[in-house]
Amino acid sequence: AAGEVVERPAAAAKELIENALDAGARSVRVRIEGGGLTRLMIEDDGHGMSAEELPLAIERHATSKLAADDDGHVDLLDIRTMGFRGEALPSIGSVSRLAILSRAKGGDAAFEIGVDAGKVDGPKPAAWSGLTSNGTRVDVRDLFYATPARLKFLKGDRAELAACVDAVERLAMANPAIAFSVTADGR
Repeated sequence: AAGEVVERPAAAAKELIENALDAGARSVRVRIEGGGLTRLMIEDDGHGMSAEELPLAIERHATSKLAADDDGHVDLLDIRTMGFRGEALPSIGSVSRLAILSRAKGGDAAFEIGVDAGKVDGPKPAAWSGLTSNGTRVDVRDLFYATPARLKFLKGDRAELAACVDAVERLAMANPAIAFSVTADGR
């Protein structure tokens, strides 16, 4: 299932940036190393997540993006987020080394949760060093290390980097009020 949601680093970047935008980010910082296979980090200044919300973020088919009305009903015909199926983060965590550091708006502490090829560690308290007083940093390392067969279908680092940058540029063009910055392989 992970290959259907995240078939290459650019797809992972797109999903993670869309999560940042859904969280109300006004600034998104992207770091790409090794074409996105070595490292892909998305940092935002959105509303962040609490220690209670972090495990939900990596739970397959779970989401906090669909809000119920006063009667407890969710209108699936009135979805205002880019993602709501709860597939991207669990899929990425199943094939990589994923770390999510977040500090909720109004929260007094930051928390981190890790997923290494599907094995969860945390959440646990962590030091905060985000863009602002709240937000989230999603750090994906060694994408597809847990599924080495997937690697043979990918192009070279330069082509994967170009695809990642293209995904970021498309999202930036569609969201002109959001500040985007990209660092690739230390540049």
